[in-house]
Amino acid sequence: MTTTITPETSGDAIAALYADVQDFYARHMRLIDEGRVEEWGDTFTVDATISNNANPHPAHGREAIVAVIHRAQAELERRGVQHRHWMGMLTVEPEADGTVRATSYALLMAVSRGGAPLIDRSTRCEDLLVRVDGDWQIRVRRVHHDAMP
Repeated sequence: MTTTITPETSGDAIAALYADVQDFYARHMRLIDEGRVEEWGDTFTVDATISNNANPHPAHGREAIVAVIHRAQAELERRGVQHRHWMGMLTVEPEADGTVRATSYALLMAVSRGGAPLIDRSTRCEDLLVRVDGDWQIRVRRVHHDAMP
């Protein structure tokens, strides 16, 4: 979808936006679950920020975000664990400037080789999405871990 979506946009356009954003997240999470960290990193703006209530130090910039995930992926590999992300209960709120606020619940499942899947984390994810060269990218991600204050 290449048209600008604003809060005043019609219901059909909002439905198309919702489907477009949902498709973005399906591709985004599949990249990380498949270990394609560099491609996953490309779904963030160069100046993106990720923060969460479990870590007082946000990651600033695509390079820093990718570096954090490379370290996490190496640790998972060492432990023989595969992560799978599931995102649902998505809401999209178009802003007047063309950005989109997307909120979802995300479950992170950990599957050990030969073991049963376990829910590792339950979170609420709040993203600010922007269009860059026709594709969605995340400018700001805030993750709220349910088990944390």
